[in-house]
Amino acid sequence: MFEPDHHLVLAPIKGVTNYIFRNALEATFGGADSAIAPYIVTKESGELNQRQLFDVDFTKNQLPTTAQILTKEVSQFLHVAKLYKDMGVKKVNLNMGCPYPMVANRTKGSGLLLHPEKVERLLTEIKEKCPIEFTVKIRLGRECTSEIKKIIPIINDLEINDLTIHARLGKQIYKGSVDINGFEECLPLLRTIPTYNGDIKSVTDFNRLSKRMPQIKKWMIGRAALSNPALLSQIRGEVFNEQTYRSKFIKMHQMMSYEYLNSANAKSDYLQRMREHWLYFKDIFENEHKVYKKIKKAKTIDQFHEVIEWAMDQEISENILN
Repeated sequence: MFEPDHHLVLAPIKGVTNYIFRNALEATFGGADSAIAPYIVTKESGELNQRQLFDVDFTKNQLPTTAQILTKEVSQFLHVAKLYKDMGVKKVNLNMGCPYPMVANRTKGSGLLLHPEKVERLLTEIKEKCPIEFTVKIRLGRECTSEIKKIIPIINDLEINDLTIHARLGKQIYKGSVDINGFEECLPLLRTIPTYNGDIKSVTDFNRLSKRMPQIKKWMIGRAALSNPALLSQIRGEVFNEQTYRSKFIKMHQMMSYEYLNSANAKSDYLQRMREHWLYFKDIFENEHKVYKKIKKAKTIDQFHEVIEWAMDQEISENILN
């Protein structure tokens, strides 16, 4: 059961959980207490993706949002953290959990977990010099859960008090089951209680996990909150019928469409950006395969909007409403 001291965090999903999505979610279904933004990648040249950089500008965000950086270099992390401070950002997260091989094979994301000596140097210097509050997101390991056991003493010694653990290995990417036993084995070893992340797909999942681990107070939810934007509110006890759900989703989608169409490169980016969202939104509907097939076939903005008008009249899945 959801308790008043629980805190729900919207997880970062690259290319999807940007400020446009976060604001539209907050203005309609709500339910999140905070969010972590998708990571920005640092480069030796200092060049940064400006769209990603300004995604966490506090003037754009209705939801308290922590910035996230993907890097293995202290100097690059600190350079971006200082830019964030100037933008009014309060917190920055080091991504040590990204599972994708093209990242991990470069000793970034979950690839760092294979090298505890590098992790220690990286975290020690960042903790000492970071100009804003510093948080960490990791997995149970890259190849096996024994790897996190070597990282935990570093986390403890540096008194890193805001730690999120995704209860999978990096090599799993998002496949297979989460390892709840492996996550629980970390709890007595840690001096801080971590945020739990991984496969909270329904209210039932949340209730089962919160009952099993009553000491956990922060919960991070990502993909399931994209497939069902009401999930965070449902976990809090809010109930939606088909009419109220549909009206909120239509408003959310309209807000997102408006923001995308009025942003830079709107005409060229719009269809690709919205298709990325509909990879998840399709799950709202009973005939999700037919819905997404029509979405993919739309070649112009006008065709896309015709498909959306049709989709909004389709039956909502019982799994979403229950």
